[in-house]
Amino acid sequence: MLPLAAVPIGSEVTVAKVSAEEKVKKHLEDLGILAGQTITPMSDSMGNTVLKVRESRLVINQGLARKIFVQE
Repeated sequence: MLPLAAVPIGSEVTVAKVSAEEKVKKHLEDLGILAGQTITPMSDSMGNTVLKVRESRLVINQGLARKIFVQE
């Protein structure tokens, strides 16, 4: 298990857990980032990461990307 911030761009990974306060976890779940969901980091620019989640693309900052743990 490693933080999303350490995953190479283009690697399809599965969310293992989100290590954040409940309000943030709930918001991420609403966006589709929850345990068991497959996500793909698409690009990394200026401290932000663009993710492909289901059929959508989301942008999160690096601080949040360090709180999302994934398995390859």
